[in-house]
Amino acid sequence: MPAPKDSQKIETWKHNLSVAHKGCLPWNKGIRMSEDFRLKMRKISLEFWSNPKNAEKIKMRNVKVSKSKIGDKNPMKRLEIRKKHSEQMMGKLVGNKNPFEKPEVRKKISEALKGHAVLPEIRKKLSTSLMGKLVGELNPFYGKHHSKEVREKSRVRAINQITSGQLRNKRTSIESKILEELKNHGMNFLEQCPLENITVADFYLPQHRIVIYCDGSFWHKGEWAYKNDVVEKDRKQKITLENLGYKVFRFDEEKINESLTKCLNEVENYILTNNL
Repeated sequence: MPAPKDSQKIETWKHNLSVAHKGCLPWNKGIRMSEDFRLKMRKISLEFWSNPKNAEKIKMRNVKVSKSKIGDKNPMKRLEIRKKHSEQMMGKLVGNKNPFEKPEVRKKISEALKGHAVLPEIRKKLSTSLMGKLVGELNPFYGKHHSKEVREKSRVRAINQITSGQLRNKRTSIESKILEELKNHGMNFLEQCPLENITVADFYLPQHRIVIYCDGSFWHKGEWAYKNDVVEKDRKQKITLENLGYKVFRFDEEKINESLTKCLNEVENYILTNNL
């Protein structure tokens, strides 16, 4: 039965269709497509997407669908849909249940892949997919670097955007751990808080003027961080804030993963020692 064109009847049609198929096994369960069929489908797909007219049609359709979901039209704004989605995700490997979020698992995978050679056919496939794209020396910015003035302007602009709410930082896994620990200790804090127009603190305890940073190993401690003067910048930033009367704690990734309790104990001991 084809879908009705009436927008008011489409939801009822979807519901009835869902109920009718509930408990039924999909027709293709356990069936694997043959190699010839997969190659044929790949060829058809490439021909379809290589046609600019088709690409433009898909683009316009995506824009139309996106606009149809804005505001109250977004199904995730409805409580019953969010509840249904939440129930569907129960028991799945998301958040802390995902083994790949564990540092020991990620480290084990990283060590297993060290020295792993990429197969020639995979290299060729990657090379083909990048043909005609502005990568490597074809990129007009290749070999160039932003000046210190431009980097400083970009940094200040990002701080202003965060202050105004135009830009939101994605919380890292170690930030999430410190966040939960701060809540467990009943501390009042601000997250992603701009300070003195020079930095955005991961966490700020205004009552005690305490600043907490969660430093990822790659971005703040590794070879890339030293090469790009991030380590020196963090050191100067800490000195500047402490001269302005703040107490700065920089907890690196290894320390946070080793013991959250030790990290928060340092903060609490400082508060007790200084009678804050």
